[in-house]
Amino acid sequence: MKRFNKQTGGRGEREAERLLREKGYKILEMNWGNKWGEVDLICVDPPTRKATARRSETVVFVEVKAKIGYEYGAPWQMVNRRKLAQVRRMGGLFLTEKGWQDKACRIDVVGVVFDRGGKVVEVDHYENVY
Repeated sequence: MKRFNKQTGGRGEREAERLLREKGYKILEMNWGNKWGEVDLICVDPPTRKATARRSETVVFVEVKAKIGYEYGAPWQMVNRRKLAQVRRMGGLFLTEKGWQDKACRIDVVGVVFDRGGKVVEVDHYENVY
């Protein structure tokens, strides 16, 4: 089963990208990384999506977890403190590389569940988890 993890993960990332685009997010990068790690999706949550106009764009670092079925728990339950800390470190590197240290940012998690036939069962987006 492990040999299909990369395929399932890639499909999950595409579903997460689709969901975020539908919500109005602008995707900046997919699978951005270096020798120290990777961030699945980096996007911008535009201020028009929020109630206050004074708020600037927020850079969002998204960790995507995808699974087939719910055996051993839901995918979003597989994101632990260590993984979130790694996404945070990589996010800091990304912001520094772009010269965006003053931009607002956050970390979101998107969990995707597929059935055994490959059909999407559930997609959940959790904002500002870390």
